[in-house]
Amino acid sequence: MDVKEVKRRRVFKNKTTVAKKEIARPWRQWVPYFFMGTVFVLGFLALILVIHSKLALAGRIILAAMVFAGAEYYFRKISNGPSSMEDEFSTLSDIFCFAIVPSLMIYQLAFRGWGVLGLLGLFLVIFTALIRLSLYKLYNPIHVKHGFIGIPVTITAAFIALVAQIFVPVDMTALNRVALLSALIVLNFLTVSTIPYPNPTDRPAIVIVATILVMAVFLQPPVSVWAVWALLCGGTIYIILAPIRSRKGGRNHA
Repeated sequence: MDVKEVKRRRVFKNKTTVAKKEIARPWRQWVPYFFMGTVFVLGFLALILVIHSKLALAGRIILAAMVFAGAEYYFRKISNGPSSMEDEFSTLSDIFCFAIVPSLMIYQLAFRGWGVLGLLGLFLVIFTALIRLSLYKLYNPIHVKHGFIGIPVTITAAFIALVAQIFVPVDMTALNRVALLSALIVLNFLTVSTIPYPNPTDRPAIVIVATILVMAVFLQPPVSVWAVWALLCGGTIYIILAPIRSRKGGRNHA
């Protein structure tokens, strides 16, 4: 038998072995796909509810999707590292569930009768999310390992979901609409800013408290009302004070 032929067969065998090893990943590396799929399904359910003008229930579904998104992040962190397929799947789920659906929700809630200005509020959330989830995947200005550059898109989505628990379209005055649009402009600016923010999911206590509050939102008043305001206050504190703490931590580390 020709020696070259033997070598060719060995190379083919080695390539096949490597491919099988890449496919046979540990079971825990497939767990994030369950959570990413759940986030996408919850986002689709929230979209159906928005179409039927059930904005409060759609907001609760978005909040529940945030819990699953946090679980997905945790399992991706303890695995051997995210793959390109996981990154793409996660990005698509985030854009759909935490950008497209919340933008439609806030449009139905406050900006539907505003014409072009209302469409600005609709596309503002989607456009900044696309910028963040595309640009910041490729370029991280200071490459923080345990935090974010700017606030994540889930913060804006949570804000919209919580506002939908407080107001209904008929109760939205012109002042409320202007204030809401101003808040969205600030949040979307922070989304694409270079301000460092710590990752709250790195602290188990914060994750547990946030999960309990999200579960409480599904309960009847007054428990749900207190949970909504607690989440809003916690998010406001995070947006205002977290960059200061993150910068102090960076200086101490240096």
